[in-house]
Amino acid sequence: MTTMRPLCFTLAAFVALACSLGALRLLPGEATAQPKPAKGDVARGKAVYEKKCAVCHGVDGRGNGPAEFVLFPKPRDFSRGIFKIRSTTTLPTDNDLLRTITQGIPGTSMPSWGTLPETDRRDLVAFVESLSPRFTEEKAGSQVQIPKPPPPSQALLALGKEYYKEAGCFDCHGTTGRGDGPAAGTLKDEWGYPIVPYDFTIPGRMKGGSKLEDIYRTLTAGIGGTPMPSYADSLGERERWALGYHVLSLAGKPAPAQAAQEMTTILSRFVTGLLPTDPTAALWQQAKALAIQTRTLWLRPNETGPVRVASFHNGKEIGFLLEWDDPIANQEVLRHEDFRDAAAVQFPLSAGEPSYVMGEQKGPVNIWHWKADWEADLARFRDIQDRYPNMAWDVYPFLRGTPQGDRSQVRVATASHEPTYLAGWGAGNLFSTPSRLTPIENLNAIGLGTLTSQAPEHQTVKGHGIWTDGRWRVVMVRALRTGNEQDTQFEAGATVPIAFAVWDGAQGDRDGRKAVTVWQHLKLEKGR
Repeated sequence: MTTMRPLCFTLAAFVALACSLGALRLLPGEATAQPKPAKGDVARGKAVYEKKCAVCHGVDGRGNGPAEFVLFPKPRDFSRGIFKIRSTTTLPTDNDLLRTITQGIPGTSMPSWGTLPETDRRDLVAFVESLSPRFTEEKAGSQVQIPKPPPPSQALLALGKEYYKEAGCFDCHGTTGRGDGPAAGTLKDEWGYPIVPYDFTIPGRMKGGSKLEDIYRTLTAGIGGTPMPSYADSLGERERWALGYHVLSLAGKPAPAQAAQEMTTILSRFVTGLLPTDPTAALWQQAKALAIQTRTLWLRPNETGPVRVASFHNGKEIGFLLEWDDPIANQEVLRHEDFRDAAAVQFPLSAGEPSYVMGEQKGPVNIWHWKADWEADLARFRDIQDRYPNMAWDVYPFLRGTPQGDRSQVRVATASHEPTYLAGWGAGNLFSTPSRLTPIENLNAIGLGTLTSQAPEHQTVKGHGIWTDGRWRVVMVRALRTGNEQDTQFEAGATVPIAFAVWDGAQGDRDGRKAVTVWQHLKLEKGR
């Protein structure tokens, strides 16, 4: 049973929090009168949209892109003109849409596109608005004016706790704010999809923003297309501030500082000598890793957090260190309910940036996929008898090196069996091969559902992964140039796109259920 923290404790925490919030930072025109910026160009916005957004939202904006089936929450259907994040109670303003495009939506697969030029982002706003007739038939309502918040006090916290109950917040979000209220399992959005109430005990992931002023705006405007209403008519200004303070107090701590970057440049430094595959080697231990933000494609309680990346090359080979936090190591996939920890690095095969979600028909990608269970198999290939040591077995006459008539019932290692009678192994399926040379699979894809393993002779990506103290460290190494047309080729001095993915087996991650990054830029330092 969870107990509430004493108000005196949370008050002290919120005095510090209030000091750290500082002045509210708004986009121009959000709360004060500012000259309206020029409208974006729909045609230019369409080109940017098709390149960056259509994979999730669909070419026609109906939320039916090729990645839709692996995403939860589902991508927005722009044709309805209904948006969750806005500063009005009706249509969002241009700046509302610009804010979402620029900042992304925490806790969802919607990334920040803040590195795009502002003209591109405003063109995107114009195109998104062109997808719904509401933007020509209706006008945006009055914007929520956000006054200066009152300082935190014990009285405000007590008032907020009272209104949390009286306003019915507990019915969805639960008494302790964990999103487990009596109505939580029945909630759906405007499109009929199940919707999960926010868990207030997780700091920093509220979709409309997790600062006190963001919560006030959400309480005033509501969240479009969801059961979350506006409380502008039922709660006064002071009550909304009090409720905001109480909601923040349920996490017990402020949101963590967002040190990880969503899009950045990774420098692959030139070194002399060999590139070790051992993550404990001095080269990797001393490497300065860059933290890159990941986003889970499927909503789950715990996010993966940033993946930390370092890279070196020696003019012949290129190597990467991937490091991420994971409290439980999952290296066994011997039952249907078992899922592995894993990580992947992705590169385009040709110039340009195809969809970062597994590439596309005209933009194939090369993927290096490290698997924790394959790592364990390097020491000894594990099979079903490792999970069920006392299982029964039948007569098996096809052991290599034994006479055909010898119907031995002696249990032997999988590698001693005859591959002709083990279909996966006999067909060359890497998942069935008992003798592993590397824990990394070399693959290609042209979109979701097209992942294809390269031939055994092209499985040339070496590597090694170690889990210790709640953290994975994985190294992947491959020749800069291989002569294989299905491999991405690297050259010193060049810059290529690179993206990452991480799977957490303990949380049921598999296939498209994973945490990903958008394209980063990998720059290979010239040799000296």
